[in-house]
Amino acid sequence: MAIPTSQRAVVGLPIAQPKKEEYLFYKGEKFQVEFYFTEAGKMPAKECLEEAALDIKVKLAALVKYIAEQGKIFDITKFRVVDSKAKIYEFKPLQYRFFNFFYEGRKIIITNGYMKKSQKVSKKDLERARDIKKDYTYRVKGGSYYGEE
Repeated sequence: MAIPTSQRAVVGLPIAQPKKEEYLFYKGEKFQVEFYFTEAGKMPAKECLEEAALDIKVKLAALVKYIAEQGKIFDITKFRVVDSKAKIYEFKPLQYRFFNFFYEGRKIIITNGYMKKSQKVSKKDLERARDIKKDYTYRVKGGSYYGEE
């Protein structure tokens, strides 16, 4: 797990928090959708999206806007739960998958993404999403994730 922000300065590691306009994907009537960012300021899902073709970007943006405004996506070919125990979901724009979870304060946090290569969910990427959710929760509850917004 990552070194907590409170300890990063002690060990000489930088604390890099992106600006809100960098991690905020869309703010709708029902939800605010954000990209998760690491303590070093990296955004795995956003980086994956930036490498994707324009049609993937357009499809994901449409799905995000829809759920943020309407509150639900009923089509499981576009959005579904992939881990009911950890409450991890996925947006499904074409052959890409973007894992996410819901968080208090009407937030959806997009954790990471990948290009689908088989019919099965990538266990490695799903495990990464679980780890990211734990890290996000730990840092938010500790007061270090959003800093001084």
